[in-house]
Amino acid sequence: MDKLPKNKEEDKGINMENKKEITGIYNTTFNEKKATPITTQSDLEMIENAIIEEVVMYVKGYHNVAKNKGMGAKHIKLHLEKDSKGYIHLEELLDLGKSIREYTRIFKEAYIDIEGTKQAKIYEWENNQGIRFRAVVDKMRGSQPPLSPSYEVKREGLPKTPLSPFDNVIITFYSDRNLNERMQFKNPSVSDYYKNHSNQTHLIKSSKKPELKPEDERITKQKRR
Repeated sequence: MDKLPKNKEEDKGINMENKKEITGIYNTTFNEKKATPITTQSDLEMIENAIIEEVVMYVKGYHNVAKNKGMGAKHIKLHLEKDSKGYIHLEELLDLGKSIREYTRIFKEAYIDIEGTKQAKIYEWENNQGIRFRAVVDKMRGSQPPLSPSYEVKREGLPKTPLSPFDNVIITFYSDRNLNERMQFKNPSVSDYYKNHSNQTHLIKSSKKPELKPEDERITKQKRR
């Protein structure tokens, strides 16, 4: 059985619930665990906003090589390969719950992406290095998510009120690394947020006074005399 990376095992900044979630994601991806829950909002936010806790499920899933399609851990795991389109680091996968909760803290709810009669929940964000990420959550036909590659599934689109935790299944998670073009956010609010953030960062940098070199400081002092 593969073990959780040592840096995650020993990280004292992670509380027990988050550590349990991280371990669940790891064991679903690399070991025999079939599924693990991920909460989309922190306990504090749920108390302050008086909202019902929402859970999305990270499941073992499947990947169909012939069709190059799939869902869940077996499909997402392919993005851990460095040359893959949409490459993600293991650390980013293990922190998926944390990233989704941060998204929810800022944007309150997932973006509903409508394709015909189908609806999927989209979580998108950008890290400090400008890398963009997208996690897609949808409902799978049947009372349980598929755990076998031989199980042919169809995405139904999410109902307005989830019937059970397994109605919210993480289909895929990827970045815009190794893609031909930069990821374009589906959610206009997310796009505007990072555009404004980028502009503010640029203004802060341009407003800073340039650092003077020793010889410049001497010249400045002489001019003042």
